Amino acid sequence: MRIKRRVFAPCLALALAGAAPLGVYGGSPEFARSAEEWARLQDDVLEYDEIEDLVAEYNATVQTNQLDLNEFKKKYGDTKEDVSAKYRDMADEIYASVDYPDADDPTYGYIVASVVMAEVQAKNLLQQADDNLEDSEIIYLNYKQAEKTLVTVAQSNMISYEKSQLALKQAELALKQAETSLATANTRYANGLVTQVDVLNAQEARMTAERNRESARSAIENVRQKLLVMLGWRYDAQPEIRKLPSSDLNRILGMDPQADKAAAVENNYTLKVNKKKLANAGSENTIDSLNKTIADNEQKIGSSLVTNYQNVLTAKLALDQAAAELELENRNLRSAEVNFQQGNISRTELENQQYAVQNKQLALEIADLNLFQAMETYDWCVKGLASTT
Repeated sequence: MRIKRRVFAPCLALALAGAAPLGVYGGSPEFARSAEEWARLQDDVLEYDEIEDLVAEYNATVQTNQLDLNEFKKKYGDTKEDVSAKYRDMADEIYASVDYPDADDPTYGYIVASVVMAEVQAKNLLQQADDNLEDSEIIYLNYKQAEKTLVTVAQSNMISYEKSQLALKQAELALKQAETSLATANTRYANGLVTQVDVLNAQEARMTAERNRESARSAIENVRQKLLVMLGWRYDAQPEIRKLPSSDLNRILGMDPQADKAAAVENNYTLKVNKKKLANAGSENTIDSLNKTIADNEQKIGSSLVTNYQNVLTAKLALDQAAAELELENRNLRSAEVNFQQGNISRTELENQQYAVQNKQLALEIADLNLFQAMETYDWCVKGLASTT
């Protein structure tokens, strides 16, 4: 079995005697997953449906956040009362250490200034204790939201990686056409049918096509590196990146912003945090403010669902349009093949029509990826990431 060559963040828990080397099992202990699950995550193959688990186990930010959460619990405790009590203990420690010097002490002014600053710090801690709404659950929810957001970014990067590969194929087709046009221009110039300006324009078109091809190659590498690093590989690793699944149009039939709103509200991480803060709140002003915030969150979650559903429908229309354009170009190609056999068009004209079909096929594949991404975004809204801003 090939092991992914990953860049590991510090281990989240102490390794047991005889356990695997540091980081081999990611952020979770070995027993958290079956041997088959670990083997799939650790091979040098990346599949789209692995991303969520890969982020959870190997993303450096996720692992750091888990360490921070553990440190928060260790330092402050779990409940709001634990956290507030810790602030008060810290304030008491500061007050206990305050000692005003004698007036004739040569460092009197310096020490008094330090004491005043310490007292201000202690008062601020006491105010924090009174105002505190946070507990370990809120910290956890914020980190979990960050983790799921990272999953969506990684998914988007993998989609962009595949779209960039299609864009490269389009750029390569454009370069072939530019080279054909340049060869034609040179032939026509030799026969006195065009001017040197026409040849220069064709040369410029070819150079532009070459630059576009190199730009497309660079885009592929940039997004590939981002994707791999997010999932725990080294930036220069060379895992096999599998193709994404095609869009399942039946998913659209199951989308209903009105029916899905209840689940989107229940799952939304920002809303969960604000509701937990409300449960921890004591003052009427804070309770009133949080109730208004929560009501606004719920409205915006509904609006986000509607917007993303419309994005799905728009992407579906674009896919249908791309399919229709491909069918048209295929009909044109069949006609061009007949005309070429009958001597009515040149080979260059036939090749140009073949390029047109290939371009429309690539455009259809890009449209399919756009629809797939739109559907994924809608589903993430339902699963807790609907916008509340």
